[in-house]
Amino acid sequence: MTIAYGVGLQMGWDRPYWAGFAVAFISLATVGQSFNKGALRMVGTVMGAFVVLTLVALLGQQRWLFIFFMVLWFGLCTYMMAGSRHQYFWFVGGFVSLVIGVDAGLDPENAFVTAMLRVQQTGLGILVYSLVSLLLWPKSSRADLDATVLGQVGTQQKLFAATLQLLLGEGDRAVVKSLHAVEIAGNTRLATLLDAATTDSENVHVLENEWRNFQRASADLAETMQRWRENFAELQSLPVTQLLPGLDAYTRELDRRFTGTISMLDDKAAQQPCTDITLDIDTTALQALPPFHRAALLVAQRHMRHIEELTRTLFNSSSAIGGFTDSSTSSVPAREKPGPWAPDLERLQAAGKIMVLLWLAFIAVIYIGDFPGGLGFVSMCGPIGMNLVTSPQMPVRRLFVPVATGIAFAGVLYIFVMPQLSSFTGLGLMIFLATFLICYRYASPQQGLSRSIGLAMFVVVISVSNQQSYSFISVATTALMFPLLFLLLAVVAYIPYSPRPERVLLRLLARYFRSAEFLLLAAKSEKQAPASWRETFHRHELATLPAKLNVWVAQVDPEVLGAESVRQLPALVESLQALTHRLQELLEARGLPQSPLLVTALTADMQAWRRQVIEDFQRLSADPSYRETRIHSRLDNQLAQLEKHIETHLDGADGDSMSVAEQENIYRLLGAYRGTSLALLDFANVAGNVDWTPWHEERFA
Repeated sequence: MTIAYGVGLQMGWDRPYWAGFAVAFISLATVGQSFNKGALRMVGTVMGAFVVLTLVALLGQQRWLFIFFMVLWFGLCTYMMAGSRHQYFWFVGGFVSLVIGVDAGLDPENAFVTAMLRVQQTGLGILVYSLVSLLLWPKSSRADLDATVLGQVGTQQKLFAATLQLLLGEGDRAVVKSLHAVEIAGNTRLATLLDAATTDSENVHVLENEWRNFQRASADLAETMQRWRENFAELQSLPVTQLLPGLDAYTRELDRRFTGTISMLDDKAAQQPCTDITLDIDTTALQALPPFHRAALLVAQRHMRHIEELTRTLFNSSSAIGGFTDSSTSSVPAREKPGPWAPDLERLQAAGKIMVLLWLAFIAVIYIGDFPGGLGFVSMCGPIGMNLVTSPQMPVRRLFVPVATGIAFAGVLYIFVMPQLSSFTGLGLMIFLATFLICYRYASPQQGLSRSIGLAMFVVVISVSNQQSYSFISVATTALMFPLLFLLLAVVAYIPYSPRPERVLLRLLARYFRSAEFLLLAAKSEKQAPASWRETFHRHELATLPAKLNVWVAQVDPEVLGAESVRQLPALVESLQALTHRLQELLEARGLPQSPLLVTALTADMQAWRRQVIEDFQRLSADPSYRETRIHSRLDNQLAQLEKHIETHLDGADGDSMSVAEQENIYRLLGAYRGTSLALLDFANVAGNVDWTPWHEERFA
């Protein structure tokens, strides 16, 4: 920070604090992470400058149109930021364009100079931080990556063993749940560190494809094992070891693969190579099972075979990473091609909110004389608003203390210390000590927001320049801007809906069941057609809403809604995730080739089941507390009738009238029907334990 200010002042550049901003906001734990963030900031700055210069060239004399397209561009950046892997790129592209655009709108003749100055100062900050990181504190991400990947494989090995014990009726669900939470966090950290290590580690960069293969396989393995576990309720009553005679060999081989993977990632050769293994079902024992149990076993076999493929990928990738083979001999199975583009409603709401916020800020500054901060208020609204609208679960009040503390600390330095300084030696020492104190005070990762705000307030309030002037009014104006900004943010938070966590959860639940209803209504036949735009949208809703619900669950106040009800919410979200997986399996199974004769014979039963489930979805979308006591009996009766008809037709079918693949496909479809019913009943049972009455009561947020 000190060097960036020193170079900027020595070169006589205006606004050297822009370089200070760059240093403050790209600093992360390792060189690779900081380099990646610095590169995103630089590219985002260039893009933002280009957009503003284009708008100035086209609309320099039409101020309202200029503001309209500036706000529209900012909304687009906010939408992309909320869902992109490179969030920081879009964040910088948005707020840099706003900062330059505010200046350029008043002085279009100097727009190019302002834009180039911003690019120049940002580049200076990134260059200074990069050189200091490389020469003084060169901490690579490789060590953290190695520790994380070893821990992740170890966790997945333990989780596989615990899951297998659960299948055999001997495991502990609490242990499995705890390991699964560690696994999810490990996958997130692994993806972040891999991006960083690709930048600052030559070995990782050379083997990037193998590392990416490994990371994708690990993430897919986590999801597949979760789907496998969700099927256990239908398997635990079966003699699994008799039905799967190769289960012991399968278990031993996968355990050896996990152990070998850990050894090779630790630069030690695996004790045994990866060997082929099959997991066949005892056909004689299978035929003795009822159709639904056959379906459950076939679904479990499919998941276990996929787990075998993924562990093979992990083993082969780690062998290449450790240098024991030249290249991996397997890769992650290709995913289905995505359908048509579909919008994300939360991202659209975030974009709409930030555009409303900026319009309110522009109108206030234009029509209210001597508005605190002037157009600087608009520049401040952009980045702060962008962060809040993309994280709506974070209340505005969380900013009060960090902002007040930052302004007070920087204000004391600006008013009482800086006027006593006569050279850059004293100024540099003050900048160094202040930056050190802020970073030391907010050193933990959980305090990242406070650290960023503290550094930002310090840079803004001291406003270092070669023609330095001091005025208490500037500090007071900065302090006055924030209550007005917080007021605007609080108003915008209620657009278009209340931000109260319980109201948000109710809306998300209603959307979930409306999407589930649409997808079942769209599945009028068991033949798969190309996904329409609306179907793609509802599939996206189904896949993403459980995670969005989980984010809001932590914000619910147990004192208001009841501690016992709040304790049920994680289980509620978990049951929704299971229902999502079952519905996805149903949608996949309906596209498989089926026996025409069997489909014709079972159409009436399948349509009756679908009508019943759609009716339940409609009731749940209107009221999640809906718990009709007859749901269980109705669904059970319809599934029993469907099972009976399938068994009758299979027993009466000729050996040549239905292929083995068609038999497996009908069992897979049958398993999807039963799995969806069980998951729906599980949700209804959990929801019945929640007292929903306080959720609908009006109160002050």
